[in-house]
Amino acid sequence: MSKLSDLNIVPSRGNDDKIVQVMDPVHNFIDISEYPVIQQLIDTPYFQRLRRLHQLGLASTVYPNATHSRFAHSIGVMHVFLVMFDSIVKRSKLPKRTIEKLRPIGAVAALLHDIGHGPFSHVSEKILENGEFDHESLTREIILNTEIHDILKVNKIESKLVCDVLKHQVVDELRFVSQLISSQLDADRIDYLMRDALFTGVPYGKIDIYRIANTLSIWNYDAPAESLKGTIVVSKKGIEAVENYLIGRYHMYKGVYYHKTVRCMENILIKTFKCASKLKKERTMIIDTSKKITPKSILTMDDYLYYSAIHSWHNSSNKTLKDLSSRIINRDLLKVWRPTKSDIVKNMADMLPDIKKEYKKNNLNSDYYFIVDPGTRYGYKPYVITDQNNELSSTSHIMVDMGDCKLKEISEVSSIVKATSQENVDNVRIFTPENILPSVKKMLTPTH
Repeated sequence: MSKLSDLNIVPSRGNDDKIVQVMDPVHNFIDISEYPVIQQLIDTPYFQRLRRLHQLGLASTVYPNATHSRFAHSIGVMHVFLVMFDSIVKRSKLPKRTIEKLRPIGAVAALLHDIGHGPFSHVSEKILENGEFDHESLTREIILNTEIHDILKVNKIESKLVCDVLKHQVVDELRFVSQLISSQLDADRIDYLMRDALFTGVPYGKIDIYRIANTLSIWNYDAPAESLKGTIVVSKKGIEAVENYLIGRYHMYKGVYYHKTVRCMENILIKTFKCASKLKKERTMIIDTSKKITPKSILTMDDYLYYSAIHSWHNSSNKTLKDLSSRIINRDLLKVWRPTKSDIVKNMADMLPDIKKEYKKNNLNSDYYFIVDPGTRYGYKPYVITDQNNELSSTSHIMVDMGDCKLKEISEVSSIVKATSQENVDNVRIFTPENILPSVKKMLTPTH
């Protein structure tokens, strides 16, 4: 567990040093030169690779302008973290020297939080390493074992400490810093909701980050769980701003992240790589999805590499791989069926033999053309305290300062949040070729 005493004073910009700002369409000008380490990290090949990763994967098949990058998002997260941090510490009793130690560590962790992401956003986690790829583990490996470690060391930052902040393995005042980067109300979520809303054009991401920041404080009183002490809570006057943030998040999941076409294209992409992985020639041509991803190998992996593979497979002699690749290139969708509440889907395992036979009759492999997408996500899921010493409780819900040294979870005081937390964003979807859809419906829907 990293603690405050592990921190050093990180070098900051000198009076004669040039101020460097990035023009951002979401946050306007973002200063990336306040700490020299920030620019040095941005200039590494690992961070520059993020320019070639689309933040929203294949969402541009629905929202044509959703081609923004994880590079811009990561810089945006750093900015939002600093806005929230500066607002909170102004109202705290933290010594100036403590603030000077905490601030750059949080900024660095926020900047690097996505450095291990694979191509096409989270889709690659179901493709690489036979579907076992974990971008958070790779992020920590990159921070610990590459030139990023060396840059941090020169700037008096322990790379392990940055990793501990990202993993919530911290104590003392570092806990609220970790919470601001990853929790139910954090800089990461706020930036991607605002950024994704802007580039998709939907009206759901109008989040007042300054209002939210001005209603946050550090809780230093007794709490229902020990792990809540020293963490971030929202004042009563901030409930409406947080409600707006959570409603926006709910609608973004429903209308963008889990849009039926986005989910269809993502699932086809996964099936394309799964099919290629079964064919020795195609698997080794560009990407071997069975290999362990390392800090060295991830440097060459971006969306362009995936598209290059897909284009090469478009000419494959394998009929299935050729068709799936063509569907990605030409946005050729499968048909979607979403069972209604009155359709109680039969036990899928029991029906699979019949489903396989039906697909085989149509010269199709059900492994690639019968896609079941659960698509279940809550706008906000309240956390129930069951363990008084649960170290992750501070990241799992949003607590409201009700006054008189009392805390309540936000769904207890907001009927709006309570309503969205009880509703699934989506039910099960089944994607399949149009000619087989009637048969699939008949097999999976019980007769009464």
